[in-house]
Amino acid sequence: MKKLLALFVMVALVGCAEKKPLTPEEQWQGYCRSVGNAARSIMLDRQNAIAKDKAIEHANKVEDDTTRKFVLGIIDEVYALPLDAIKGDTELAQEKIRAEFTQKCIATPHDEMPDYKPF
Repeated sequence: MKKLLALFVMVALVGCAEKKPLTPEEQWQGYCRSVGNAARSIMLDRQNAIAKDKAIEHANKVEDDTTRKFVLGIIDEVYALPLDAIKGDTELAQEKIRAEFTQKCIATPHDEMPDYKPF
């Protein structure tokens, strides 16, 4: 029983250990995953008949310029797709757009980390 308690304490201490700070590249990749998740959400809104003007109105509330530009670009691209192309396999369409915009974001040159809230 004492060994089990000691093991539990050690595991708890290891779990509470300080995490190493992320490199700028790791931070950018995390940001891009968030952009991809936003693209997936925008696709879901499109599939659920949310109007483009409502999506743009919501996107314009984003305070960070970089993030707003990404989101407005996603909205333009997603709402340009024909409904037939996104209504068949909705999960596949969402995953495809998420992966596409994650990769586009990663490939985008950047000087500083945007101020954003993860999606």
